[in-house]
Amino acid sequence: MSKVKTWSTTAASNNAASPDGWPENMPPSGVNNSARLMMAEIREVWNDKEWFELGSGTGTSDATRASTTSITIAADVTSTYHVGRRVKIYGANTGTIYGKILTTAYSAPNTTVSFTLDSGTIHSSDTTPRVWVGSTYVGPAIPVVDEDNMASNSAVIPPSQQSVKAYSDSGTQTMTNKTLTSPVLTTPVLNTSLSGSAFLDEDDMASDSATKVASQQSIKKFVEDKITAEDLDIISDSGNIDIDLDGDSLTLAGGTGINSSATGTTVTHAIDTTVVQKDATQTLTNKTLTSPVINTPTGDVATKTGSQTLTNKTINGSNNTLSNIANGSLSNSTVSYGGISLALGGTDATPAFNLADATGYPGSSLSGTIGNSQIATGVDAAKIADGSVSNTEFQYINSLSSNAQTQLDAKVVKASNLSDLASASTSRTNLGLGTIATQASSNVAVTGGSITGMSNPSNNLDVSNKQYVDNAIAGLRNRTVAECASTANVNISNALEAGDAIDGVTLVAGDRVLLKDQSTATENGLYLAVSSGAASRDPEHDTLDELVGGMIVVNQGSTNNDKIFLCTTDNSGSIGSTNITYTQVTPSNTGTVTSVGLTQSGTEFTIGSTPITSSGNITINVNSISATKIGNGDVTDSELSYINSVTSNVQTQLDAKATQGFVTAMSIAL
Repeated sequence: MSKVKTWSTTAASNNAASPDGWPENMPPSGVNNSARLMMAEIREVWNDKEWFELGSGTGTSDATRASTTSITIAADVTSTYHVGRRVKIYGANTGTIYGKILTTAYSAPNTTVSFTLDSGTIHSSDTTPRVWVGSTYVGPAIPVVDEDNMASNSAVIPPSQQSVKAYSDSGTQTMTNKTLTSPVLTTPVLNTSLSGSAFLDEDDMASDSATKVASQQSIKKFVEDKITAEDLDIISDSGNIDIDLDGDSLTLAGGTGINSSATGTTVTHAIDTTVVQKDATQTLTNKTLTSPVINTPTGDVATKTGSQTLTNKTINGSNNTLSNIANGSLSNSTVSYGGISLALGGTDATPAFNLADATGYPGSSLSGTIGNSQIATGVDAAKIADGSVSNTEFQYINSLSSNAQTQLDAKVVKASNLSDLASASTSRTNLGLGTIATQASSNVAVTGGSITGMSNPSNNLDVSNKQYVDNAIAGLRNRTVAECASTANVNISNALEAGDAIDGVTLVAGDRVLLKDQSTATENGLYLAVSSGAASRDPEHDTLDELVGGMIVVNQGSTNNDKIFLCTTDNSGSIGSTNITYTQVTPSNTGTVTSVGLTQSGTEFTIGSTPITSSGNITINVNSISATKIGNGDVTDSELSYINSVTSNVQTQLDAKATQGFVTAMSIAL
């Protein structure tokens, strides 16, 4: 049977099925169960008869936790849950706690009851605690107030024993006009003024008492008066000073070569290393000694009249003159330089650097410049190189007006194979050029093995220049693979770090991520995951030009795996200010392709003018393709077979085999 608190005060309403009630015409077995359970419930109440679990009083509602010290009951129970009534509260995590009702207020449909608890609180997990109330008194004639802080301060209402004990044990009270006989104050706090005969406020401390306490103001005034009346007189070699002890500071400064320092109560003055000390060993730099007397020089000192040997000394010739030095006074009586030996003070009447004096001089080591003034007459051709070029042949150079090879090239005459320079056709035949068509010189230029000046191609077999090819490549968009793609807005500052998940993919630093769902559309684009911190755009896709028209294939993801997205933004803005949009591309291969401009004639297939719109490659699985089927058919099978012997770039081989005569012939032919 349900708890007593759920029984209705209306007898007919206690008709729930056995064992929770007594329905009409219930079977005998139900009577037994209901009777026995009712007895158990009554006994449970009797065991704790001073407490009553009332609920709403009608058996229809329980208590619901509202806070740590309050409950709500879905009924107006203000008359039974009145202020001051004792309560017992139980919850699995709260345990059993006691208190009294502090306030009761009804606001349909609930009554809120708050408690003053002896200890503990109602645990947050006990959402439906059990609540019992004590005696049903409305209030005695002389009420008892249970206030732990004695806040009412009533002169007629007695406090409860519990409140008196709590108040006295709290330890914090204000006593007014109390006399303490021989008290012991432990860590007292004096928040107001002191008074009495044991407290003195004398600015001059005239009482000079050993047992009375002086005020802060009198101590301050006494000390200030003493300090103000005193000063410190300092007399020096040049000038005197007076230091007012209550307002001035004394500075003990150093000077040139003297440092001052203070530690504790000691000020120290010491000379530094810039001062020459009597007993110290120091090096004097840039000092002038006027009439110094060196009594006992130490070390090896060269004297004016003494005989000493100078070793490893340098005598500056600009400041010193060596005179009357005979050859015999020199260890070496000659000076050798560049294979030439010169006698010092000798009588050789020939020029000092006569080659006759260069004994043992290597014949191949002569260097330098011999001017015209050193050569009496011209140099004979037989003395130049190996003598095979004559003086007459040297004179041929006299008529050259520029580089000899340049003039020779300009004066090249036709070779035997250029017998008829007037006929370009005959020249091409003699050179083995076949029937190559003559080109206007303005259309073809050969420079160092390269062909320049080519215009853009207009026919299928025209040669394409580099600029045309580069422009064509610039219009192509390559497939870009992203490791994963977003499904919602992503915080760029901290959600693209290694270990973060995008569409179910755990990121690794360096992974390329497609952001296509940003709340701020200017942030969309390709990013690289980072180890930590804010992510930045993929450096290969960090401009609008690099994003526009780009097709992104997603490698992984719960939602976006193997999907393709196309950047549909127009190339008319810039990164950071232009909204970037991506649209999913869904390839379709539904149905059967019956015709793509491909027609069959026997065993041959021809691709006509109808474009092939499906993607993929076209594979031609045949044994051979006739030359007439390539291009416009002008190149024969034999001409194509010439490529068979080519071992590298055709132009490279042609350039390598070109001779001066071939270049000249090409100039004529072109």
